[in-house]
Amino acid sequence: MADFTTLVKNINWFYFSLLVFAVAFPFSESLISISIGLILITSLFGLKKDKFMGRLKKNGFLLISGIYLIYLVGFIFCKDLNWGLYDLRKSLAYLIIPVAFALGEILSEKQLKRLLIVFVVAVVLSSLITLFEYLGTGTKTMLSLQESGYIHHIRFGLQINFAIIILTIFYFFEFRRIASLGKIFYLLVIFYLILYLILNQSFTGLVVFCSIVLVEVLMFIKHLHKPLLKKGAIFFLAIIFIAPIGYLYVSVKKFYKVENVDFEKLEKFTPYGNIYTHPIEDKQIENGNYVWLYICEEELKQEWDKRNTGIGLNDLGENGYPIKATLIRYLTSKGLRKDAEGVKALTEEDIANVKKGISNYILAKKRFSIYPRVYISIWELDRYFRTGNANHQSLSQRIEYTKAAIHIIKENFLFGVGTGNWKEAYKEAYIKIGSKMNPERYGDAHNQYLNYWVKFGVIGLAIILFFIIYPVIKTKRYKNPIILLFLVSMFVSNFGDSNFETHVGGTFFVFFYCLLLSSEEWVPGFKKKLA
Repeated sequence: MADFTTLVKNINWFYFSLLVFAVAFPFSESLISISIGLILITSLFGLKKDKFMGRLKKNGFLLISGIYLIYLVGFIFCKDLNWGLYDLRKSLAYLIIPVAFALGEILSEKQLKRLLIVFVVAVVLSSLITLFEYLGTGTKTMLSLQESGYIHHIRFGLQINFAIIILTIFYFFEFRRIASLGKIFYLLVIFYLILYLILNQSFTGLVVFCSIVLVEVLMFIKHLHKPLLKKGAIFFLAIIFIAPIGYLYVSVKKFYKVENVDFEKLEKFTPYGNIYTHPIEDKQIENGNYVWLYICEEELKQEWDKRNTGIGLNDLGENGYPIKATLIRYLTSKGLRKDAEGVKALTEEDIANVKKGISNYILAKKRFSIYPRVYISIWELDRYFRTGNANHQSLSQRIEYTKAAIHIIKENFLFGVGTGNWKEAYKEAYIKIGSKMNPERYGDAHNQYLNYWVKFGVIGLAIILFFIIYPVIKTKRYKNPIILLFLVSMFVSNFGDSNFETHVGGTFFVFFYCLLLSSEEWVPGFKKKLA
């Protein structure tokens, strides 16, 4: 019994709680919440009262807790108590986690490396489980993999990118210590995670990945001395810039390559003698084919009912749109007319796709390509700029969110609207700018910087950025590549979503921020290591 008690006392419970926290991120929001309290409790083990304030004062990264103070100050002007308390509760991690790291034992380089590897293993396992679930589903859509995950796909994309950063840094700085088979394994895991990002179809995740690759190449170029290697790195850097732009150009050109149609000589009757309608004023296209040509709703309904689909043509599909609208777009995407012959040409898989709300066959077929994601973004923008309607369109809605945010900022430039008041402020903004979005689609800007600006004004935004950046500059930890790349990934991703104000995203950021700034530094001299 005495030996067991001694064993329990000798366990580094704070470090153990950090390991639990690292495993929780890719698996469970509930476990993340539990872990926040767990690390605070275990950080107090063995801490003497006379050292309490001293431990707090010497940890510069504690400045990031000031973000919570900004929310408290903003709460003074709160008009909606429920949303104000919601904001305070959601941002508690910014107060608790830094304090826990300031009071807890400082991690050694060895402990830090182990914890990072545990996090990577957890991310890989979560992705593998999610991938197996995705492959086991029946009808797969472009977003099926996103929907299979344990946490939101944007936050998981952040974790995957950070896992890639960790593995890349490990591979480079531990190269001589890694066995040959181990090096191959590292590269295979990195390749797998990149492939998963592509399969996940997260535009934000892919942009973040390109950003960290860009910074990594710049870091290499800066310290390379051999002219041939430097030229090769610069060439690779140029490809990183040019390839996405070229791919986007080709995709847009392909989208607007429309079929040649003589609108004066359109056929008036179907093969069964029924009348076609051709509302040619709407030039909507799908895979280069005009959507609103050669439509016979009578035959569509008759043939659809014959397929025993179990759902009516005027019923809503899984995407919230009427089956008829999805069917018309789907037939168009395959170059088929919207009549009996067109519906007959559809396979059972096609019928299942339509019921699931898939409006274009390429969104179901090209699972290993980013083109479907690019295509749907181009389609959304094309539709939005033609009609001004952004409803149920992810990218188009973000434009409306941004417009509303800018409107609020213009009226509350310096100090913002305050904690908890953003909901009503956005509602009023959508009405004032004449948005065509349905009220249930109203939302805040999917941009962290705009959201902070709306709530706390330009002054509050500047202070928050100072709280994040100053400790890194003061300690010169920006010279550490793993910290630099982590910050780059977070700052870039925040242009695409308000990650710091989500439970998983905010906790993920503040946890690894404090971890990397409080532990014994690993790979401290990038230039020295290269030499």
